[in-house]
Amino acid sequence: MKLDTQTLRQIIDQVKISVSRKLTSICQEEVKFEGVRKDFNNDLLGIVSFIGDVSFILLIMLTDEQIKKISMKFVGVEMDSNSEDIGDLVSEIANIVFGDIDMDLKTINMRTERSLPTILKGKDMQPVLRKKAPSIILSFGQDNILVELIGTTDDTLHKKPGS
Repeated sequence: MKLDTQTLRQIIDQVKISVSRKLTSICQEEVKFEGVRKDFNNDLLGIVSFIGDVSFILLIMLTDEQIKKISMKFVGVEMDSNSEDIGDLVSEIANIVFGDIDMDLKTINMRTERSLPTILKGKDMQPVLRKKAPSIILSFGQDNILVELIGTTDDTLHKKPGS
Protein backbone atom coordinates (compact mmCIF):
# COMPACT_ATOMS: atom_id res chain seq x y z
CA MET A 1 0.00 0.00 0.00
CA LYS A 2 1.42 3.36 -0.99
CA LEU A 3 1.56 6.12 1.60
CA ASP A 4 -0.54 8.62 -0.34
CA THR A 5 -2.33 11.65 1.12
CA GLN A 6 -5.54 9.75 1.92
CA THR A 7 -3.69 6.87 3.61
CA LEU A 8 -1.55 9.30 5.60
CA ARG A 9 -4.68 11.16 6.73
CA GLN A 10 -6.24 7.87 7.91
CA ILE A 11 -3.09 6.99 9.87
CA ILE A 12 -2.96 10.45 11.46
CA ASP A 13 -6.61 10.15 12.53
CA GLN A 14 -5.94 6.78 14.19
CA VAL A 15 -2.77 8.10 15.86
CA LYS A 16 -4.73 11.05 17.32
CA ILE A 17 -7.33 8.72 18.82
CA SER A 18 -4.88 6.16 20.14
CA VAL A 19 -2.34 8.62 21.58
CA SER A 20 -5.08 10.68 23.28
CA ARG A 21 -6.53 7.55 24.88
CA LYS A 22 -3.17 6.30 26.14
CA LEU A 23 -1.88 9.68 27.37
CA THR A 24 -5.17 10.15 29.26
CA SER A 25 -4.49 6.85 31.03
CA ILE A 26 -0.82 7.62 31.81
CA CYS A 27 -1.36 11.26 32.87
CA GLN A 28 -4.53 10.44 34.85
CA GLU A 29 -6.30 13.42 33.28
CA GLU A 30 -8.03 13.97 29.97
CA VAL A 31 -5.49 14.57 27.21
CA LYS A 32 -6.93 15.62 23.86
CA PHE A 33 -5.38 16.35 20.49
CA GLU A 34 -4.77 20.11 20.46
CA GLY A 35 -3.43 20.78 16.98
CA VAL A 36 -0.54 20.63 14.55
CA ARG A 37 2.72 22.32 15.54
CA LYS A 38 5.65 23.57 13.49
CA ASP A 39 7.98 24.25 16.42
CA PHE A 40 9.11 21.78 19.05
CA ASN A 41 11.32 21.31 22.06
CA ASN A 42 12.42 18.16 23.81
CA ASP A 43 14.94 16.62 26.18
CA LEU A 44 14.14 12.99 25.35
CA LEU A 45 12.70 11.14 22.36
CA GLY A 46 10.99 7.78 22.29
CA ILE A 47 11.07 6.40 18.74
CA VAL A 48 9.02 3.48 17.40
CA SER A 49 8.99 2.20 13.80
CA PHE A 50 5.98 0.59 12.15
CA ILE A 51 6.28 -1.73 9.15
CA GLY A 52 3.69 -3.63 7.16
CA ASP A 53 1.02 -2.49 4.73
CA VAL A 54 2.40 1.00 5.38
CA SER A 55 5.64 2.07 7.04
CA PHE A 56 6.19 5.07 9.27
CA ILE A 57 7.97 6.23 12.40
CA LEU A 58 6.45 7.81 15.50
CA LEU A 59 8.41 9.93 17.97
CA ILE A 60 7.18 11.08 21.36
CA MET A 61 9.02 14.26 22.34
CA LEU A 62 9.24 14.96 26.07
CA THR A 63 10.66 17.90 28.01
CA ASP A 64 12.03 17.66 31.55
CA GLU A 65 8.88 19.35 32.90
CA GLN A 66 6.63 16.83 31.15
CA ILE A 67 8.79 13.95 32.39
CA LYS A 68 8.57 15.21 35.99
CA LYS A 69 4.78 15.45 35.81
CA ILE A 70 4.28 12.11 34.05
CA SER A 71 6.73 10.22 36.29
CA MET A 72 4.98 11.44 39.46
CA LYS A 73 1.61 10.24 38.19
CA PHE A 74 2.85 7.09 36.47
CA VAL A 75 5.40 5.68 38.95
CA GLY A 76 5.06 7.98 41.98
CA VAL A 77 8.65 9.27 41.77
CA GLU A 78 9.79 12.52 40.19
CA MET A 79 12.32 11.95 37.41
CA ASP A 80 14.02 14.15 34.85
CA SER A 81 16.24 13.53 31.84
CA ASN A 82 19.24 12.91 34.13
CA SER A 83 17.56 10.27 36.31
CA GLU A 84 19.17 6.84 36.36
CA ASP A 85 16.05 4.97 35.19
CA ILE A 86 14.84 7.57 32.70
CA GLY A 87 15.49 5.34 29.67
CA ASP A 88 13.27 2.62 31.12
CA LEU A 89 10.53 5.14 31.92
CA VAL A 90 10.49 6.75 28.46
CA SER A 91 10.68 3.33 26.79
CA GLU A 92 7.64 2.19 28.77
CA ILE A 93 5.77 5.41 27.99
CA ALA A 94 6.49 4.99 24.25
CA ASN A 95 5.42 1.34 24.42
CA ILE A 96 2.14 2.24 26.09
CA VAL A 97 1.37 5.38 24.06
CA PHE A 98 2.09 3.71 20.72
CA GLY A 99 0.99 0.21 21.79
CA ASP A 100 -2.57 0.26 20.46
CA ILE A 101 -1.81 1.81 17.09
CA ASP A 102 -1.35 -1.59 15.40
CA MET A 103 -4.79 -2.65 16.65
CA ASP A 104 -6.39 0.69 15.76
CA LEU A 105 -4.99 0.56 12.21
CA LYS A 106 -6.54 -2.90 11.75
CA THR A 107 -9.97 -1.25 12.09
CA ILE A 108 -9.22 0.53 8.80
CA ASN A 109 -7.69 -2.59 7.20
CA MET A 110 -4.02 -1.66 7.65
CA ARG A 111 -1.70 -4.23 9.15
CA THR A 112 1.55 -3.19 10.81
CA GLU A 113 4.08 -4.45 13.32
CA ARG A 114 6.04 -2.15 15.58
CA SER A 115 9.60 -2.10 16.82
CA LEU A 116 10.74 -1.82 20.39
CA PRO A 117 11.32 1.81 21.40
CA THR A 118 14.65 3.54 20.91
CA ILE A 119 15.33 6.35 23.39
CA LEU A 120 17.48 9.38 22.58
CA LYS A 121 18.60 12.03 25.06
CA GLY A 122 19.58 15.54 24.03
CA LYS A 123 18.20 19.04 23.62
CA ASP A 124 15.70 19.76 20.85
CA MET A 125 16.60 16.77 18.70
CA GLN A 126 15.02 16.35 15.30
CA PRO A 127 15.41 13.45 12.89
CA VAL A 128 16.99 14.05 9.51
CA LEU A 129 14.29 13.16 7.01
CA ARG A 130 14.66 11.49 3.67
CA LYS A 131 13.88 13.67 0.69
CA LYS A 132 10.14 14.34 0.44
CA ALA A 133 9.30 12.25 3.53
CA PRO A 134 5.94 13.44 4.88
CA SER A 135 6.11 14.64 8.48
CA ILE A 136 3.65 16.16 10.94
CA ILE A 137 3.99 17.15 14.61
CA LEU A 138 0.84 16.64 16.69
CA SER A 139 0.31 18.35 20.06
CA PHE A 140 -1.63 16.69 22.89
CA GLY A 141 -3.00 18.15 26.12
CA GLN A 142 -2.40 21.36 28.03
CA ASP A 143 1.25 20.39 28.47
CA ASN A 144 1.80 20.14 24.69
CA ILE A 145 3.15 16.61 24.60
CA LEU A 146 4.39 16.29 21.02
CA VAL A 147 4.20 13.26 18.74
CA GLU A 148 5.82 13.38 15.31
CA LEU A 149 4.76 11.05 12.52
CA ILE A 150 7.24 10.53 9.70
CA GLY A 151 6.12 8.59 6.65
CA THR A 152 8.30 6.71 4.22
CA THR A 153 8.91 7.96 0.70
CA ASP A 154 9.16 4.51 -0.87
CA ASP A 155 9.02 0.86 0.10
CA THR A 156 12.77 0.39 0.63
CA LEU A 157 12.74 1.86 4.13
CA HIS A 158 11.82 -0.52 6.94
CA LYS A 159 11.99 -3.72 4.92
CA LYS A 160 12.63 -6.80 6.96
CA PRO A 161 16.20 -8.12 6.65
CA GLY A 162 16.62 -10.49 3.72
CA SER A 163 13.52 -9.30 1.87
